[in-house]
Amino acid sequence: MRKIIKWLIIAVVALVVLLLAAVILIPILFKDRIEGMVKEQVNAQLNATVEWGAWDITLLRSFPDLTVEVADVKLCNKAPFEGVCLADIGSLTATVDIKSVFGDKVDIKRIGLVRPRIHAVVRADGRANWDITLPDSSAVEAPADTGGGFSIGLREYWIEDGRVVYDDSTLAFRMDLLGLDHKGTGDFTQDLFTLSTTTHVDTVDVLFDGVRYLQRALADITADLDMDMAGMKFTFKENEAVINCLTLGFDGWLAMPADDIDMDITWALKKNELGALLSMVPAAFAKDLEGVDMSGKAAFGGYVKGTYNDTTMPGFGLDIAVENGRFKYPDLPESVERIQVKASIVSPQGKDLDGMVIDVPTFAMLVATNPVSARLHLERPMSDPRVDLAAQAKLDLASLKRVVPLEKGDELNGKLDVDVTVKGAVSDIEAQRFEKFTAEGRVLLSGMTYRSDSLPWPVGITTLDLALSPRYLALNGFDGTLGGSDVRAEGRFDSYLLWWLKDSTLTGTFDVASRRFDLNELMGPEEPAAAEAAPADTAAMTVIEVPANINFRLTAEAGEVLYDDLTLTGLKGGVHIHDRRVDLNKLVFGLFEGRVGLDGSYATPEKGTPVAELRYDIRDMDIEKTVQYVETVQKMAPIAKTCKGKYSTTLSMRTELDAAMSPVLESLTGQGTLSTRNVRVDGFQPLVDLAKAFKVKGIENTTLPSVDFSYEFRDGKMITKPFDVKIDRIKANVGGSTAFADQAIDYDLKAKVPTDMFGAQANQLVAGWLGQANQLLGSGFQMPAEIDVTAKITGTIDKPVIKPVFAGGGSNLTQTVVTEVKEELNQQIDKAKEEAIARAREEAAKLLAEAQKQADNLKATARKEAANLKAQAYKAADDELAKVTNPLAKMAAKAVADAAKKEADKQEQKAIAEADKRADGIVAEARKQGDAIIARAEQTNTTIK
Repeated sequence: MRKIIKWLIIAVVALVVLLLAAVILIPILFKDRIEGMVKEQVNAQLNATVEWGAWDITLLRSFPDLTVEVADVKLCNKAPFEGVCLADIGSLTATVDIKSVFGDKVDIKRIGLVRPRIHAVVRADGRANWDITLPDSSAVEAPADTGGGFSIGLREYWIEDGRVVYDDSTLAFRMDLLGLDHKGTGDFTQDLFTLSTTTHVDTVDVLFDGVRYLQRALADITADLDMDMAGMKFTFKENEAVINCLTLGFDGWLAMPADDIDMDITWALKKNELGALLSMVPAAFAKDLEGVDMSGKAAFGGYVKGTYNDTTMPGFGLDIAVENGRFKYPDLPESVERIQVKASIVSPQGKDLDGMVIDVPTFAMLVATNPVSARLHLERPMSDPRVDLAAQAKLDLASLKRVVPLEKGDELNGKLDVDVTVKGAVSDIEAQRFEKFTAEGRVLLSGMTYRSDSLPWPVGITTLDLALSPRYLALNGFDGTLGGSDVRAEGRFDSYLLWWLKDSTLTGTFDVASRRFDLNELMGPEEPAAAEAAPADTAAMTVIEVPANINFRLTAEAGEVLYDDLTLTGLKGGVHIHDRRVDLNKLVFGLFEGRVGLDGSYATPEKGTPVAELRYDIRDMDIEKTVQYVETVQKMAPIAKTCKGKYSTTLSMRTELDAAMSPVLESLTGQGTLSTRNVRVDGFQPLVDLAKAFKVKGIENTTLPSVDFSYEFRDGKMITKPFDVKIDRIKANVGGSTAFADQAIDYDLKAKVPTDMFGAQANQLVAGWLGQANQLLGSGFQMPAEIDVTAKITGTIDKPVIKPVFAGGGSNLTQTVVTEVKEELNQQIDKAKEEAIARAREEAAKLLAEAQKQADNLKATARKEAANLKAQAYKAADDELAKVTNPLAKMAAKAVADAAKKEADKQEQKAIAEADKRADGIVAEARKQGDAIIARAEQTNTTIK
């Protein structure tokens, strides 16, 4: 017996040891296998990034089954949903049948999610971020009938402390569930079973088309459903949904036998009380109703029936009724009485909602004895909306505070009078058959003031007068204030009915005026510095979007506009808002002691970044104030930070804008001109370093008498075209570029520097040469007035690099001055020598001319005297011949006379020859003297070395 007991003890101990070993070892042995299977399945089926943290597998929690717990599970989307995680789960717990681990399929019995954050998004193009399964072409083809993977044999699932956000841009709908606890139990291994669920949500927020319908609403839902898994049909059993005070019951079924979804579901109030219905009034229009005295009957019900698929929508209906309703807040003196509401929405099954009919034949109440009534009938909303609307109200706005509680610090006064009627079809408006459409009545608001602690400034409307007609909605007058800003306007809205009924473009023309418009007050105070450390509010960084469906033309005039530290005065111009852009037309205003003319546009395309295109004409604007208040100028023209004076500029530019509405300088393109007069420049670093490089004083702090240049923006730079400028007494030509991003500079400078600015050293070196030149030539030679210098300026604005290049190839300033002076003196000497030679040639020519004149006179006189002597000889011979009468003697006498004449001819020629010889001697002597004078001038050597 003792042996049996001993062996039993040994066997029990061994069994316990084996069980403990199994509890410890089995999770370790199968952890890798399970994790590997999960990774293989996920990677094969999802187009997303899946990550998880530590795994924990145990038998202790759900013996004999395995419990798998995975921490920090994240399923994040890829393009086009970058930055969005579909699921971020604190921990995922699954209970697995231990026996299935040894087989081909792992059987999951229970699943739980702790702190899941689900973010479901639908883009405007209809793409949803939960559509992450790989397409057929990319899917991994599973081997035929392998039997491997997972099977779902759920008996229970739950969600603890979850958050679900559904954001649908196609519907302008957002729902946020916070503090979600949900549990469902049922045997999913069966084809027919009952699923029992409980759901609790701490807060429900619903925003639709800009209206917040639910805000921090409390929800509890208990529902049992008959689940037909084979036929995919689910039928409501006992259920109750409580949202705030509204309690609904559902009946019917929903089936998904194939691709279609068939349904026949109805719902209705379980308590026909006005309070239940009022608890669902959109949060934007109702306060907390707790403790409110309410009475009256209410009905709220509806249905959805039919088939839903890609081409068909199910029919649906909704009915709301209130009879003899009344409510009164406990601490307020008056109530809302005689609430009568009858409304229905009916839409048959079809491809769209064009068959829907909205009918509100009765909507009436007394608000603190102020009557309010309306009716509405709308049909054919998609194809040709036909509306029948009437509304009447006479409200003393001050009486509202006696009916509904206002926020602490709120104050509302004024009178509202509404009496409007709209009846007809949109097609008549489109065809301009205005006589078939009725639109008449007025909306008058007067003496309105509104103050609230939630607003930094009060709102006042002295007068608002709107008049309806089929053609347009006339703004006959608006006179109001926003804080310390006054606004007056008049104009009209054209095609307002088409905009309202068919969502077409709303057009309008207005004249707007203000004596003083304070944008600083309207935008509110800046956030404190401590707020900068908080996470960035992405909404605050969103650019100002220009609406796509308005077309407004405004003529604006303002005596004074305040923005930041800027004060714009005498503003006038036109504004055209259309097609997601704002055009500025001939806008003019005073700023920084100058005058600005502005044309251009600001556009926010549906796809892409905002773009500004502007054309400025600025006259006589103060430089210091511009730099102080316009940060962009500091990057575009850094020299402006050191300038005092005024400038004028014309500029055409185009730039993209970032999320903070600042220019993206890399995208900036444009061109313009700039001119200044008598601008003081103090401490501009490139000029300081230029003075050091040239070894001159006076240019680092100087006055620029006149600057005129052209510039352009391109490739992230401001490119300045070469222009002439006088820096102190230096004549310069400058051109180059400044980069916006790193302030890198690249400029070329050509300058004529006055010689006396270089100091005494260079002047002493050339004093001897001046004396030598003056001694040799007897002229008043002087130092050259200017030295030519060029420089390459690179580096950055704060740390420029100056590389001067001196004329003549000099390596330093002294050598350059020496070379320049030598060249200048030699040029002057050469000039003086050329002038001396010219004078010598002139003197020689004069001597030769005088000698030639003397020779010519001598020749002429000799010829005259020789001719006279010849004539006398001829006369004497003829006289002697005439005395002889004897013929024989006469013949002898004639021979003597002929001989005498011949001798006279000979003496004449001899006299002329002697005169010519003497004349040629005079000319030759003069030429010799002239050549000697020229030779002496040419032989002078005065080159400076």
